[in-house]
Amino acid sequence: MAARVSDLEGLPYWPRLLSRDQAARYVGVSPGQFAKEVEEGRWPEPERRGGAGRRTARLLWDRLLLDRRQDERSGLVQHSSTTGTAGADEWARWS
Repeated sequence: MAARVSDLEGLPYWPRLLSRDQAARYVGVSPGQFAKEVEEGRWPEPERRGGAGRRTARLLWDRLLLDRRQDERSGLVQHSSTTGTAGADEWARWS
């Protein structure tokens, strides 16, 4: 059964870079729990945007890195310590 448009209206549009509160909501935990899990290494570190050392700098999480980390934990993909060639190898296998 195909999803109707009305079924999808409640889903949020998630920007690529997420604030701590948005990232926590995205992965389904409270902001405090998310911060704890980032400290423990469960989630990737944030990216500092707005200039180093500036008061206006913001910490933002890349939504695709959050997805990748969850995929690794759930066994959907294997962790790769290389600099991006593993994805190309995987793509070539399916091409």
